[in-house]
Amino acid sequence: MRKALVLGVLGLAGTLASPAFADDFSGFRLGMNLSSDTLESDLFFNPVGGTEALRNNRFGYGLFGGWAMNRYFAVEAGLRSGDEFNADPFAAFWETPLAVDNVSSHTDIKGLDATAVGTLWIGRKFGLFGRVGMFAWKAEQTVSIYRDADPLAGTPASKQTVSVDDNGFGLLYGAGIQTQLDGALIRLEYQFTEIDDLTAPNAFNLQNNKMNSLNFSIVWTL
Repeated sequence: MRKALVLGVLGLAGTLASPAFADDFSGFRLGMNLSSDTLESDLFFNPVGGTEALRNNRFGYGLFGGWAMNRYFAVEAGLRSGDEFNADPFAAFWETPLAVDNVSSHTDIKGLDATAVGTLWIGRKFGLFGRVGMFAWKAEQTVSIYRDADPLAGTPASKQTVSVDDNGFGLLYGAGIQTQLDGALIRLEYQFTEIDDLTAPNAFNLQNNKMNSLNFSIVWTL
């Protein structure tokens, strides 16, 4: 998915590129982004007493706005969301006699970010930029436990779901490249942040949560 995103950005830049570029991007700005997000976590599951490393992907999106002092410095704030991070962990444990037949994990993360952005321009067309700031996140973790029907015991199939939600703040870092295209900035950027543990007592603990994203965004000056 990330290779396709990179190729799409390069193709768009080649199609839209124009020799006329604005010299001043100061003032208010509005943008949108699409992303490929990856969440790396360790899920401790109480029924098996074990931990499994998870690495799940989702499609993300967001809207943001801000204000630029000049071509080199801006502040931006936005809303980000996306699909759930889904996994089916602990498949190897079902080889032992347990009351649980299958487990599914679903993680939903959304939030608001506020960052400062600095740009180093290479000529008039391309620039390298970095950002640092805060991510105010809201997360919900759901673990579902499935049990198959047992005809001998006369028990039907069942599903038990445990959910927990939490919110907090984390540092947000980013770095990328951008180009000017007739009143807009086209960006390709890597971002990183961390999420606190999501714990349901006596059920599970989703811990060591690190979320990184490859973002494609367009920024319009107003």
